[in-house]
Amino acid sequence: MRIGLIGFGTIGRAVARAIDERRAGTAELAAVLVRDLDKARATGITEHGVMITADPDEFFAAEIDVVVEAAGHSGLKQYCARALRGGLDVLAVSVGAFADDDFSSSVRRAAEENGCRLLVPSGALGALDAVAAAAVGALDQVVLVARKPPAAWKGTPAEDVALRAVTEPVCFYEGRAREAAKLFPQNVNVVAALSLAGIGFDRTIIKMYSDPSVKHNTFELHAAGEFGELRLDLKNKPYPENPKTGHLVVMSVIRAIRRLQESVIVGW
Repeated sequence: MRIGLIGFGTIGRAVARAIDERRAGTAELAAVLVRDLDKARATGITEHGVMITADPDEFFAAEIDVVVEAAGHSGLKQYCARALRGGLDVLAVSVGAFADDDFSSSVRRAAEENGCRLLVPSGALGALDAVAAAAVGALDQVVLVARKPPAAWKGTPAEDVALRAVTEPVCFYEGRAREAAKLFPQNVNVVAALSLAGIGFDRTIIKMYSDPSVKHNTFELHAAGEFGELRLDLKNKPYPENPKTGHLVVMSVIRAIRRLQESVIVGW
């Protein structure tokens, strides 16, 4: 399986290393589409025979079986439909872009019309397979509680509240996932993936806390319905190269690439 990688930031570089080290099955990295050629070449990736380009036409002309997107929401919006119209499956990391209904509808249509798939890894949260399975029946409630250290909310609409000298957790947002995706884009991928797996952006409830007692980003997921009840507590360690990226996000993308090659798939 030949991979075309869009984006070469923290996640993109981690995926490239995993493929090179054979931690992503037998997948081969065929081409990388980047914004800054010089910066990407400085990593030494071209020494492994990988085509690296800033030209989308050259990228899509390469022999590719699957596109892995790790270029942010703007990158996904720019290239996803083109890949799907070309008959390529797309493994999308920046799923927060799907909070835009028009974009979501257009790429779904492109996938259906061209017989290919848009794939969403579990990312920073996990348990999406259980939530999706529960949604087959009556899924009454999905609530996600996000807790971060106060400093992690700097630069967000919650900054004034979160950075106060608080000694106990402060809930500064409680509402629907669609609004949370607009107000807190740094959490939007988690919010979007959960909403897509379960009951949608308008029924999924998000609660956000500034919590001085936590060292890392934590998520508490609660879902209830016909199936019973699900509770998940997850404490994400940051990826060593970039503390803004969860380690589990990188792992989930590598795992997704491996799953595409496997004959036996557990948890599908």
